[in-house]
Amino acid sequence: MSTQLPKVILHEHIEGSVTPELAAILAQKHNVTLPSDFLYPEGRYDKNDFPNGRYQYDESDFGAFVTAYDVVADLVRDADDYYLVMKDYLTRNAEQGLVYCEMITSAFHMCHDEESNTLDADRYHGLMDGILRAINEVKAKYGTETRLHACGVRHLSLDEFKMSADFVAAHTRSEVTGFNIAGNEMAGEFADFNYAHKLVAQIPLQKSYHAGEIRGPESIRDALACGAKRIGHGIAAIKDPELIQTLIDEQITLEVAPTSNRILVTEFEQSLAKHPLRRLYEAGVRLSINTDDAGLFGTDVAKEYRLAEDVFGFNRVELLDVTLCALEAAFVEDETKQRLIAQVYTQFSQQDWRNLNTHCQTLADGALKQRLQARLTQQ
Repeated sequence: MSTQLPKVILHEHIEGSVTPELAAILAQKHNVTLPSDFLYPEGRYDKNDFPNGRYQYDESDFGAFVTAYDVVADLVRDADDYYLVMKDYLTRNAEQGLVYCEMITSAFHMCHDEESNTLDADRYHGLMDGILRAINEVKAKYGTETRLHACGVRHLSLDEFKMSADFVAAHTRSEVTGFNIAGNEMAGEFADFNYAHKLVAQIPLQKSYHAGEIRGPESIRDALACGAKRIGHGIAAIKDPELIQTLIDEQITLEVAPTSNRILVTEFEQSLAKHPLRRLYEAGVRLSINTDDAGLFGTDVAKEYRLAEDVFGFNRVELLDVTLCALEAAFVEDETKQRLIAQVYTQFSQQDWRNLNTHCQTLADGALKQRLQARLTQQ
C-alpha cells in the first residue's frame, strides 16, 4: 500500500543521504581508502532491506554513528559530488512517490576554510549550484519540488555558529527557505543563539529546530520560544501532556524519523516498540515521516512509510493525512504548497473517502478527529 502513496520528506541532511554504494564511488574519485570494515561486504546483509549497501558501524554506539557520518561527509567535496548526492537521493525517492522534499545544508561544512577561519562564498555558491542542478533535473523528470534549509550546528563554538548565521544572511538564495539548528542536542541551550534567532527572522527564513530527540520536552519548549514553527524529531513531547496541547493549538508539525530514532535514541533499545509515533498521532499532533540520514541508516521514504504501516498500524487514509500535514507545514511559497496539496487530494479514491468517513466515526472527539473531518470537506 505505502508504495502507491504520495510522500513528503521535511527532514534529511544532505551529507547523511550518501549511500554506501555512492560513498565507495566518491572514495575512489578522491583516492580515499575507506577502513576495511566500513562497509558490509555483499552477502553479509539483506539486500532487500538495504538495496544501496550497508554501513558497518555499531548502531548502539552514538559515537560510532558520528564517526561514520564524518567519514562519509568528508567524501562530498566539490560541486559534482553534491550534484551526484542530491540527484541520487531525490531520484530514488521520487520513484517511490516523493512529491516534495526539504534538505538540510550546512555552509560551515561546505565551505569553511580552516586556515583563515572564514566561509568561502565562491565555493558555497558553486556547491549550491551543483545541488540546484540536481533539483531542477529531478523536478523536470518527476515533478518533485525541493527546497533547502541553511543550518547552524550547535556543538560548534558560538563564534562559529554566529559566522554561519551571518553568512546565511549575507548570501541568500531563493531555494533556501528554512533555517535549522542541528547537531548535538546536549550542546548549549537555544537561548545561547539569540543573535541567530533574530537575524534569521529578519532575512526572513522559517525555522525548524532539532529538539526533543535525546533531550526532554523542555528542549521543545525552548525551541518554540525561539520561533521554531516545526520541530526536528520532537518525540519527547509524548512525556508532557501540556506540551502536546501546545503543539496542537499552535499547529506545530513534528518531523519524526522512526529508523533514525530507533538507532540513536538509547531508551528505545534498538526497537520501535517504545517509539511514540502512533501515540503522538492519535493525540492529534501534526506529524511528518522522515529519513533524517537516509544513507547512514539504510532507509528511504517508502521504507519509512512502510514502517508506519506495518509497525505502527497506520492505514492508507492516515498516511495520506500525514503527507498533507507535511505539505501544510512546508517552507515553500503558498502557490506551490496549495498546488501540491490539491495534487494529493486527487489521490483519494472514492473508497478512501468512504474509509475516511468511517474512520472519523470511530474516533473520540479531539484534535485528530477534527482534522480528519475537515479533510472530508475536500471531496
